[in-house]
Amino acid sequence: MNYRVTIGFLAVAAVLAVLVYGLDKFNIGPTATANANATSTTTAAQQPQIFSFDDSKVTAFELHQNDQSVRIDKQGDNWVVAGTGAAANKSSFTSLIIRMAQLKATRGVDNPGTDLSQYGLDNPKESAIATLDDGTKYQLDIGSKTPVQTGTYAKKSDAPDVYVIADQFQTDLERLVADPNQPPTPTPAPPTSTPGPTSDVSGEGTPLPTLGTPTP
Repeated sequence: MNYRVTIGFLAVAAVLAVLVYGLDKFNIGPTATANANATSTTTAAQQPQIFSFDDSKVTAFELHQNDQSVRIDKQGDNWVVAGTGAAANKSSFTSLIIRMAQLKATRGVDNPGTDLSQYGLDNPKESAIATLDDGTKYQLDIGSKTPVQTGTYAKKSDAPDVYVIADQFQTDLERLVADPNQPPTPTPAPPTSTPGPTSDVSGEGTPLPTLGTPTP
């Protein structure tokens, strides 16, 4: 090989080595922290926040499904079904309210347009409405499932943005509309008595002595 070409290759290798050393020494380029922050930002952007309110301030909660609806009102630490006064399913309703108060979408729909019928949101068949102690209301309208069954379309009633949320919210809403009452407490079974040991003496034994003086 021509010695000039060899020298040229060696010179290029030396320059590259110096560049790599310099980039590493002075941390030029994205750091691990920057990469982590970028990933976190991307994930947050992909899961937009739909609602953010204090669930402890909710005093009334309504669920609607087609022509059926149920409303519960807070009385102290308990919830009662409006119209019947029956105790509401506290744990299930509380879980749904807490999730709605900090509801995040799995993703937002880019450029949803004005034709909401493609999402089942032009005339929503299902909705959830939370009313706070100051009268503020938050309403979530629920539409149809996505074409590939990756979630359910939803939107705030007062905003044009369309989101995709997890199916579980809709599933729990429908279950509570069908049966909002507190499940009965199971009656414990009565304790089973264990029979004690019994004495079963059979056969002839030694006769007991007779008390008194025997007659001659």
